[in-house]
Amino acid sequence: MNNDIYSLFNDANINLDEYKKDDFNDIEKKLLKKNIRKAIKSSSKQSNRRKVIAAAAIVVLITGMSFGNTRAYALSKINLVSESISSFLGIEKNLEDYNTVVNKAITDNGVTVKLNEVILDDNELLISTNISSDKTLKENDFWNGDMSLYINNRKVKFTGASGGIEKIDNNTTQQVIEYDLDSIKDMDLSGDLNIKIIYSKMTVNYQDDINGTWKFEFKTNGDKLKIDTKTVKLDYGFELDNGSKYILEKYTGNSLGQKIYGKIIDNSANNESYNILLKGYDDLGNKVIFDLSRGRKDWFVLKYENVLVGNMNGKASKLILTPYAVKMPEHSGKEPGFDEYKKAGEEFTINIK
Repeated sequence: MNNDIYSLFNDANINLDEYKKDDFNDIEKKLLKKNIRKAIKSSSKQSNRRKVIAAAAIVVLITGMSFGNTRAYALSKINLVSESISSFLGIEKNLEDYNTVVNKAITDNGVTVKLNEVILDDNELLISTNISSDKTLKENDFWNGDMSLYINNRKVKFTGASGGIEKIDNNTTQQVIEYDLDSIKDMDLSGDLNIKIIYSKMTVNYQDDINGTWKFEFKTNGDKLKIDTKTVKLDYGFELDNGSKYILEKYTGNSLGQKIYGKIIDNSANNESYNILLKGYDDLGNKVIFDLSRGRKDWFVLKYENVLVGNMNGKASKLILTPYAVKMPEHSGKEPGFDEYKKAGEEFTINIK
């Protein structure tokens, strides 16, 4: 089984026992289950294609792969539908001040990869691509590519990723993926950065490998978004029934959305896995939910759920939140519903202004 497993189909039965033990840790298994459920929920609830992740959701530990020597070439003209990251994610703010528009297409072995745009958000890189060929995609088909990333000629190993894939016509899927760059904490990500993205293999539903080289080189800069990011240090924690402590360390908010970062002190004596979320309201009375986006054994990221409750009101100055948790089933691929979450800590407030 390839460790670069981005997603599964919406209607698939998830049997994690089929994967090798080392393919996923407990949190990654939990995230895989949760985000596939979220993809189904989003697809049925939203008629606006901007907010529909129709094919699948992506959460996985990514381990960049080597690429072959097959020649790739750029097309001078191409007719592919292109959507911005903000439109794909349902963000109502203009991101032109922060994104790098690449808008370049490369074709190899009959498959065309179009790199739309990228956004560097501190230590996270969002990448929007379209992948297409003459092959007609069935209803639940989607393209997937193995990618390697280089920053200033240094190969970057991802510590995690999340995002979505959407089929935009009978031949094309678009994906927007946010990659964690925590593995290069010793690298200065300020100023202009030389980025190289190389896709080495394309598949439809992880079948019938199409080898090639789809290579993109460009510069990007995340300084403006970093300056415009509001950061609030947090000092709040709660303990689950298994003894593990979850500590919220910081809140960040910018035009891309709102996130809460935290660490886990694992004191559990067994392999129980929990899913957590924060829910409550802002000082204007609007509903607020932060759901688990990605994480590892000792850290996690919660992301504001604009698909479920709409974009955060820009006039809000406080968030009043309460942590909830639910034990994940050990063998079933079914994710517990929101009504199964139990209160895990006391209410707290974040002053976001």
